[in-house]
Amino acid sequence: MLLGLVDSYFVGQLGLDELAALGFTLPVISSAHGIALGIGMALSVLISRMLGAGNIDQAARTISDGRYLTIVVAIIMQLLLWLFFEPLFKVLGASAEVMPHIRDYMFIWLPSIPLMFLNITGNTVLRAAGSPAKSAFLLFMVALLNGIFDPIFIFGFGPIPGMGMIGASLATVLAWMITYAISVFMLGYQEKLLVRTLPSWSSLLESWRKLMRIGVPAVCANLMTPAAAGVLTAMMAGFGTSAVAGFGVAIRVEAVCLMIAFALSSTLPMFIGQNLGAGKIERVRRALYGSLGFVLIFQTLVYLGLRVLPAIGPLFSEVESVVAIINDYLLLVPLTYSGHAVVILVMVSLNAMNKPRIALAVTTLRLALINLPLAYVGAQFYGTLGLFVGYALGNIISGILAFVIMRRVWRRDVGVLATHI
Repeated sequence: MLLGLVDSYFVGQLGLDELAALGFTLPVISSAHGIALGIGMALSVLISRMLGAGNIDQAARTISDGRYLTIVVAIIMQLLLWLFFEPLFKVLGASAEVMPHIRDYMFIWLPSIPLMFLNITGNTVLRAAGSPAKSAFLLFMVALLNGIFDPIFIFGFGPIPGMGMIGASLATVLAWMITYAISVFMLGYQEKLLVRTLPSWSSLLESWRKLMRIGVPAVCANLMTPAAAGVLTAMMAGFGTSAVAGFGVAIRVEAVCLMIAFALSSTLPMFIGQNLGAGKIERVRRALYGSLGFVLIFQTLVYLGLRVLPAIGPLFSEVESVVAIINDYLLLVPLTYSGHAVVILVMVSLNAMNKPRIALAVTTLRLALINLPLAYVGAQFYGTLGLFVGYALGNIISGILAFVIMRRVWRRDVGVLATHI
């Protein structure tokens, strides 16, 4: 989350078009993250139950097979983005003035997709294996290294020339490369969860089949959010370059505001999986409902904190129209982050309970049938302010519906959760 925010801060100093270009890349980058997190979710659900049942060798084999699948999926996405690069960003509303800056950034970022996928799934595996501190260290290193490299490569330092948007992308890629090397050491040598021997073809396909049964719905659910971000970006593009630039910054600030909810979403599924594997249903219930209650309170405190702090917009741009978009969004939408956080936790918990299709339905319901239609209607009547009000109202409605669905699933299936793997 901090990585994206730091990028926005330094790129914003380059100019309006560059900041807008970074905003246009957000849906694509978020889609890549969503796919990797979906694969990571499938891995975490399977191996957390294996580890909870004491099947360590089987867990290591599944992790190794999952990394092969991760590489294959990453290469496919890479090729598709190369093939449909221009049409994709034109659909998102990128203008001729902004497109060169998008190319500069994506030219470096695209080849790094497999590396990023392995980093994200590797971090998920570390959490599922009961080593969240190591995962946190790796993610902290990514943010720290990116923050160090950004000003060096964007503006130049000593013999290193300033490279603008190329430098921003290069900083991120180098940060991922360094942390990848550390993660391989942690997984392979410290945790001993990577198998060096190649699997048989039949064994590999069986592992992939199990992963895809959970992973495909999880990926689809994760892709709903960046797809919605793409639609919202296209809507904002109708209000001009400044609107896209401001919206891109606001979304990255939003990610930081939801950081604790995302942290819970990355650990709660593993906790649920391990305790289901051990047959400890009551611990699962307490963790699930306790987490939902916590985010309701915490996100309310986050909103109050935003109201106390000075306006954030001027930190990222000197353009008044950009600042106005950032401040309007952060005035309205964070008030409803509690509903958003509930949806996040319900979705990942349903995946951990082997209910990936219901998890997909929850996400689809929130974005495709509630948030986006309300945002569109609001935009037609009241412009960007109406769009934000509609989107915020959707967060409240979808949060309530997600909780109702979660409670119904729990009451109906609690008796079979511990044995249904």
